[in-house]
Amino acid sequence: MFEQLRKAFGLNNHPKASSQGVATPGQLALWAGAQRWDFAFEGEPDRFVLQGQVVEHPWRLESGAPTRDYIQGTELRVRAELALSPDAHVMVINRALKEELEGRVYGAITDSLQTTVNQSLPQEMRWLSIYEELRWPQMPASFLHAFAVVGEDLDTARHWVNAALVSQLMRDQQQVPPGQVPLVLMVSDASMALRMQSTARYLPDLEYAMALFLTASVVATHHLPPTADDHGPSTLPVT
Repeated sequence: MFEQLRKAFGLNNHPKASSQGVATPGQLALWAGAQRWDFAFEGEPDRFVLQGQVVEHPWRLESGAPTRDYIQGTELRVRAELALSPDAHVMVINRALKEELEGRVYGAITDSLQTTVNQSLPQEMRWLSIYEELRWPQMPASFLHAFAVVGEDLDTARHWVNAALVSQLMRDQQQVPPGQVPLVLMVSDASMALRMQSTARYLPDLEYAMALFLTASVVATHHLPPTADDHGPSTLPVT
């Protein structure tokens, strides 16, 4: 399924980048154009925007300075509002990051003598305090070693984190073992969101992020409950 999606998205068509995989803004523009995506360079080495559509809904990728302190270098942020039930809440997070953030949440509670998590904490940290990690027998051991699935409902998680999504998650990032690069993929409030650490204009990371995000969006649209009143594509907010 994933290879069919990859061909459908045209993600094999990219300009020749440097031996380190870093593309110039011009090369990125050509690559984006081959996928019929909009590209806008914002004048700094790591700052640009990509925009396109998935399952008839707009998505937006922003590359730039990290908005989370657990990300070093460049942060890739992708978001789309989909026609999903707002009751679906599932997160895939790389395991090393999960363990780090869980430690921070515990420290935030004990240091301030709070009994609840501060609402100013990032959403992924709040989720780790209120939702359990979800597992089921079909999960490969290699996937469980690299990633964790956290959410509210086991059936929702099983329908979304299927074989196609697991296969894409396990593809190499920056040619290191899967799960070593900080990554958070979330279904929440009828939206899909991805946040990932990268190197500025590193084309393999961009290909990985977009293939993962598009696959996650297609799978969610086909296998998760739809919203009760979908009025079609909405205007995408700035992330």
